[in-house]
Amino acid sequence: MFETLLSQNVCVYVVVICSFMGIIGRAIANGYLKSLIKDTDHMGRTRKKALVEMRKRYEDITSLDVEVQDTTAFVDKYIDRLKIGFIPLSVWNGLVKNMTVFAAGTGIFAAAYQYYVVGDGLESVKLLLCGLAACMVMRVACNMWDVSWKDRTLRDCARNYLGNSLAHRLRKSEQKLEESMPAAACSTDGSADGDQVIRMRKLKKRRDKTADRVVESDDDILDQMMQTILADG
Repeated sequence: MFETLLSQNVCVYVVVICSFMGIIGRAIANGYLKSLIKDTDHMGRTRKKALVEMRKRYEDITSLDVEVQDTTAFVDKYIDRLKIGFIPLSVWNGLVKNMTVFAAGTGIFAAAYQYYVVGDGLESVKLLLCGLAACMVMRVACNMWDVSWKDRTLRDCARNYLGNSLAHRLRKSEQKLEESMPAAACSTDGSADGDQVIRMRKLKKRRDKTADRVVESDDDILDQMMQTILADG
């Protein structure tokens, strides 16, 4: 069977296919992360699902007067969940790296079989060179499209936006809301403003009540906040 495969250059085709898949997979991962990095500059308008989810969760937690103590851990949790299609990004990168192993393994096995069983030393050298060339090409692609560097850049950009731009904007909004409460209380317009002040005060009490609880994560904070609001009607 192996003689048939070798005579039809099937092993060479396998090496080439592995090399092609490795390069394409690396290019896709690089382009995906690059697009996310670009959109972190305007996360308020982006349509990228991962960034929208991260921003909305941060806004929900902050709007309930609960400070995100560790922005790095918050961002890492969502970056680690990134997917390309239905495949987690970590699994995708692992498959791309394994393409190099498959190509090298196939080339070494075919060369060894050709030399020790068939006895064709020249053909063994050709198979080894083919496997080596495929590995070199994938390594060049890996160096050109450094996914690990873009992963770090994405995390840094997301932390910068959430911890600086978005946090500052939310604090300004909260200050404006607090400044508007006394003005609404002193308004002569009557019941509409009075009801608004009462609702604001009730929400403030709910926030203070829930903020004193000891929870394990940001998700627990938000979930308990929502449960308290629903329970109070």
